[in-house]
Amino acid sequence: MKKYVIALCVVLLTGLSMVQAQDQPADKTAAAKRITDSMTVKLHLTTEQVPKVQAINESFTAKAAVVKTEGGDRATKMKKLKEANQEREKALKEVLTSEQFQAYKENKKEMRSDARERYKGKKRTA
Repeated sequence: MKKYVIALCVVLLTGLSMVQAQDQPADKTAAAKRITDSMTVKLHLTTEQVPKVQAINESFTAKAAVVKTEGGDRATKMKKLKEANQEREKALKEVLTSEQFQAYKENKKEMRSDARERYKGKKRTA
């Protein structure tokens, strides 16, 4: 269970660093665009799916930015980010095909693994 919580934290923190949400709307939109562009390539999104996925990613980055700037302890922020991520995945599942959603989950798992390895490397050098 502890490993699951750590892995979830790593994924959410990776997502936040990837998003790089700022108070400026242009930055949130740019972050959502980068995420969408990456998903378009990796998941082979159709032209109909791209604007829908873009809207989902914009909503997620906006929520992540609010959580990041809000007060509160780390556990509360992680809980809110987890909830936002669950909402995002639910929305993506409605837009993506089952094959695309499975590929999305696999990509997410790879990112989690890579982040875990980077964390272990930093921990050894510290």
